[in-house]
Formats: sequence, structure tokens, C-alpha cells
Amino acid sequence: MDNEKIIKLQHFFSVDTKIKKEIYDIAPQSLNGYIDETSISEYTDKLNDSLIYILSELKCVALDVFGKESSIFNKVCYLEQDIKTNFYSCGFDIEKLKSFYQKYISNMEPSFIDDVKRSYIGYYFGGGGVSPLKKASTINEILHLMHSRIINNEGLLQSIPLLNEKDNQHNNTISLRGIRNPMFEQLFMMFPIDLDCGITDMVIINEKTLIMMVRDRGHALSIEVTLNKDNARIEYFIPKICNVEMVNKIPGVNKVNDDSIGTTGTIEVEVKNLPTALFNFISMVPTDMDIVHNYGRGI
Repeated sequence: MDNEKIIKLQHFFSVDTKIKKEIYDIAPQSLNGYIDETSISEYTDKLNDSLIYILSELKCVALDVFGKESSIFNKVCYLEQDIKTNFYSCGFDIEKLKSFYQKYISNMEPSFIDDVKRSYIGYYFGGGGVSPLKKASTINEILHLMHSRIINNEGLLQSIPLLNEKDNQHNNTISLRGIRNPMFEQLFMMFPIDLDCGITDMVIINEKTLIMMVRDRGHALSIEVTLNKDNARIEYFIPKICNVEMVNKIPGVNKVNDDSIGTTGTIEVEVKNLPTALFNFISMVPTDMDIVHNYGRGI
């Protein structure tokens, strides 16, 4: 295995997970209100610290994976200046800060998602018009674009040895890559082919860590499974809340409401119960079809 490429992949997914959690943690609706100048000041400080961390990590991983001369690294540098300028202009106006969070951090336009799908192999191939990179204007969007580039176009994932592969009953591929690990290889074998998922990538990063990307569940469900002796920890990020009621029933989830952009969660189980817990969890994450069903019931 190309150790340099696996290290880069591990670096990206580690940063990807941390930033997604950070975005969730600094969402205004996840805090306890702003009743006085002190609480507003505290939120502003928290937002400032998080932005410094997020933008620093984004630049670091863009430099590591794509290189200093890459268009993605240059875009991240441009966004850093744009985001900082607009953040400082908010001052301590909480309504401006809420608007800033949505406009420059969390927002991901449906048209942008479609552009990314059309531009990168794995969803569609080709596509014309303005490139998604030029359109990316938020932290969430640039992170989503980097994720899609790495998985589909950069050759990082494809350069990692393919251990096994199968199709589910919906004609979508489930692949397992990385280093040999009996536990994770068994998990792949047990992955139900009747589970309605899009393309699913499973990557064994090391003897204790498995990364999963499950398309079409919560748009693009990210999962990290960590083994610790007889216990397993499932950490996940759901980038799109397709159905609030369904999401709030998922084990270990940070509760959401109609204003939530995405959410995270953690499930702790014994290793012997990992397959059941993992596949049950995935089956509970709603898809875009669940939005249609909800509207159909008038919810």
C-alpha cells in the first residue's frame, strides 16, 4: 500500500469529521439563547475560535491533499479572507451573527449539490456551466466539494487496495478498501444487500478504524467505527435532515428541529453487537424519499 496516500486519506477524513462536528456545535439553534450582552459576547468568542480552527484545518488539509498550487487550496485561502471580513462586520449583533452562520458556514445550496454530482464521477460524469469550485461560498460547501473530489476524482481512494466488492439489490456498489482486518472484512460480508443505500465506500484506515461513506442516506452519511478491545464506537454525521421525526429516533443522535442543517451522533456497543447496531442505524437514517412521503401525509 502507498503509505503516503493512506496517511493523506486518514488526514482528510479526520479533519472532515472534526469540522462537521464543529459546524454543528456552533450552530445558533444548538445554544441556549442570547438573553444579555454576556451571552452574546460568549457566543461571538466561541464562533471566532471555531472559525480560526476550521479555516486553519481546511487550509492544512487542502495543502496536504491537493497542493499549494491547486485551485482548491487557493479557493480556501480566498474564502478565509471573505469569511473573516464578513464575520468582523457583524460585531455583536446576534441577528447578523445568525445570518452569517447560515450564509458563510452551514448553507449548502441544492443547486450546488447537483453541480457537484454532475461534475464528479460516482454520481454523474461531466456536466457543463460554471464549475462547483467557483460557486462554493460556504465552509460546508467547500468541505463537501473536497470530499467529492477525494472520493471520486483524486485517485486517493482508488489507489488504496480493493479488498472486496459487491452490489446491493438496488444496483449500487459496496466496496471495501484498505488494510486487512478480519473484523471489518466480516462486517463487509454481513452488509445487507437489501438495505436501500447508494454507492457505499468502506475504508479500513488501520487495525482499529473503519471509515464509511453511504450515499443517499441523509444525502451522504459519514461514519467512523473505532474498536477498543471488546467495545466499538460508531460516530456519525448526517449532513441533510430529510425528516426531523425520523432523525430524532436514531440512537445517540444530537436532537434536531426544523431549522437544523445537519447533525452528529455517537453509538457505543459491544463488538459482538456491532453489525446489528451499525446496519440498524443506517436503516434509520432517512432519504430524500422520506421528505416526499412526509409532504404526502401533510406533515
